[in-house]
Order: sequence, then structure tokens, then C-alpha cells
Amino acid sequence: MANSASGESLITRFDRVLDAFGPARPELTFREICAATGLPSSTVHRILGDMKRAGWLESGSAQTYRVGTRLWELASRAASAENLAAVAIPFMSDVHAVLRQHVHVGVIEGHDVLFAERIAASDSAVPLRSIVAGRLPLHRSATGLALLCHCSDEFIAQYHDVAAARAVADEPGGALVGRERFAEDLRVFAQRGYAIQRERIDEGSGGVAVPLKVPPGHRAAALGAVLPLSDMRDPDVSAIVQTLRVAGHGISRALGAF
Repeated sequence: MANSASGESLITRFDRVLDAFGPARPELTFREICAATGLPSSTVHRILGDMKRAGWLESGSAQTYRVGTRLWELASRAASAENLAAVAIPFMSDVHAVLRQHVHVGVIEGHDVLFAERIAASDSAVPLRSIVAGRLPLHRSATGLALLCHCSDEFIAQYHDVAAARAVADEPGGALVGRERFAEDLRVFAQRGYAIQRERIDEGSGGVAVPLKVPPGHRAAALGAVLPLSDMRDPDVSAIVQTLRVAGHGISRALGAF
């Protein structure tokens, strides 16, 4: 089972099975996994058996499967994300206490922002789409834009082409501006020291984020807040940015970046 007829490695097929699960689909039946992965039922049967024996999957209710605690155990050893989450929580709590809005911190992972931790504001008027260990395309969130604006010109151009090809025009924030405008917006964010997005995920909401200084070898990270547009008028943004910067400085110092 090292390689399939298509040339896929066993690890690749394992990854396809795991990728079928998500916040909206925490438990899946055998048939649902087959449909989501596109793998032959005999292959899925063997893989599910192997993954259950390793603890990567567990039996759910009503003959379903769910991600096992063994994966959580292994993932918790991911030093950069785990350390960032543990360090950031006290400072994120300070931001939440001041802004009374959603706060999250994330690291760059390929073309996505991977959220390491979040604090949801229960009385906020806007939804929070980030989840811990969840992802969003870099250009969709302010946190992702704060990460993206410090990437190389080559990476930004490549990212734009990939994101533009995948964008769905009728979704909020789906259509992407041209490559030159996109790069110029990121240069402005880099010069200002913060990124801002409006209605790229949900109508009536947006975000503000600042990049974090991190020690050598640590993935680029950023701290952001999700707010209603009514709280993001131009005169309001500077106070939001200052709150994030103070907390971001504390996180960076605790990480050992200074």
C-alpha cells in the first residue's frame, strides 16, 4: 500500500481522509468518507482500519468516524503554534477587555493563515469565522493580510494568481483586485504597520491586525480583531491599532523576539 495505482503515497491518502473532516462535519460515515475522498471503497476500508488502530480516528455515534485524540496529542507538540497560543492568551484577553470584540492570533501556513488561538466575544454583533487550528486564505482576513504584506514580491504575485483563480465572485470578498493594486495595498499595510479588511468574509464586519515580531525559526505571526464596520470608522482605527500593538509587543517579548 505504499503507492496507489494513481501514484499517490499512503500518507497522501491518509491526508485526504483527514481532510474530509471539519467543523461542519466532525463525524462521517464510511460512504461519506468515500465520496469526500474519491478513493475506492476497498482502499478506504483498509485506511480506516489502519487509522483506527493508530488512534488517528475513533468510532463515533451511529456507525460514524471522527478524528481521534492521538492526532490532537501529536498536533499539540507543534512547538510554534502551541507556544504562540500559550503565550498570547493573556495579551489577547487584554485586547478583548478593551475592544469587547473577537480576537485571534495566527501563523502563516502555505497560502493560508492558521489560527493558533482565539477569544470570542459573546455579545458581539458580528460572527467569528476563525476556529483554533482552522484556516482562511490569507487575503480574506486582516490577520492573513498582516502576514502577507511582509512576504516577498515573488510570493505575493504567486499568491495573487492562485487566489484570483479560486475566488468566487458572488461570495463576500470573493473577487480579487488586480495584481498591481493588490501588491500596492500590501505595501501600504507594511508601511503603516497594520492591515485592515472590510467585508471580505461577512457583510457588515471587518478586521484589523498587526504583525508580531517572532524569534528566528518561528513562523510569521499576527494578532487581529474582528469588528462591526460601525466600530471601524477611520477615526476609530488608530485606537484599535494601538491596542493591538501594545498586546503584540507583549506577545513578541514573551516569545523571546526582543
